[in-house]
Amino acid sequence: MHEPSPESPASRPLAIAPWWHTALLVALLLGASVLSGRQAHRAALGGHHVARYGLTIVSEMVLLLLAWWGLRMRRVPIAEVLQFHPGWRAWAEDLVAAAVFWLTSAAILVVIGLALRVAHLATPTKTVMALAPRTGLELLLWIVLSITAGFCEELVFRGYFLRQFSSLGAGVGLGVLASSLLFGVSHGYEGAAGMIAITVYGALFCALVFMRRSLRPGMMAHAWHDIFSGVMLAVLRHVHPL
Repeated sequence: MHEPSPESPASRPLAIAPWWHTALLVALLLGASVLSGRQAHRAALGGHHVARYGLTIVSEMVLLLLAWWGLRMRRVPIAEVLQFHPGWRAWAEDLVAAAVFWLTSAAILVVIGLALRVAHLATPTKTVMALAPRTGLELLLWIVLSITAGFCEELVFRGYFLRQFSSLGAGVGLGVLASSLLFGVSHGYEGAAGMIAITVYGALFCALVFMRRSLRPGMMAHAWHDIFSGVMLAVLRHVHPL
């Protein structure tokens, strides 16, 4: 008996959740993105940071629980999706991989940002800066939010969606495309340019998953990026008040 080819149905990964559940998760993400985009358009993101950060942390946890629910229905252990390699050496290797990825992806995002400006597309700077922390408490909550987002979003987008869409006939390519587009579109408050850049960023995170065969380096880099961005925006806001 010959072995199944890489493209045969028998060799493709199985869906890790019911498809109706995936459709529900996508609908919730798109709805939340549209809502945040409308708030940004009305310049309604500038106040009540503590409440906003707290609500966002809760929403990230709800997103995580919904993804876990889908995995549970197919009896897929969450550890199988996370693929955390045990041991201090694996932790150290993931830490180095995350640092290299963070610096490399930051340079790529700068180039993308410049290209978008040339194309007369720019992220709404005032809207993004309005989200930056202003006090010590807000900064602490921002760090908690960044760590939460790093864990939850990587599991949902590079764990759940990447594997789920890779189970279709088009394989890994569709998984990367679909999960990255969803990642970008879910950030509606950042405008068209921001969503384009974040879609590319999502594809880079997918590449990191394939290289390390684990979500842990991406979670580290994601959290670092969000923490660093918040601190830098807070500094810029202090130097150039809105």
